[in-house]
Amino acid sequence: MDGMKMLTVVCGERIEDEVLLLFTDLNIKGYTVMSGVGGSGQTGTVSGRGNWMDRNKLYLIALDESHMGSFVDAIGELHTKLVQDHHGREVPLKVFALPCELIV
Repeated sequence: MDGMKMLTVVCGERIEDEVLLLFTDLNIKGYTVMSGVGGSGQTGTVSGRGNWMDRNKLYLIALDESHMGSFVDAIGELHTKLVQDHHGREVPLKVFALPCELIV
């Protein structure tokens, strides 16, 4: 299938419900999830071993480029809402896109 992107969505477990609701609203049914992910970035360091405040979730989604516009709009709106809800502080939500080619 041509024109696909592999999206990597990294979010704090505390905002996982909002991210999953976005997937539901966009009819995204296929994804891979990894729990207890740690790392370091703009919102600080996350060990991945502590309680839900100290863990991330990582989602991998292969998405056809024709659906990218609605996804980008929706995730951007969610990010803006979450930042507003946190009084202007950055939130643990990042999305990266890479070209994706189906092999098998």
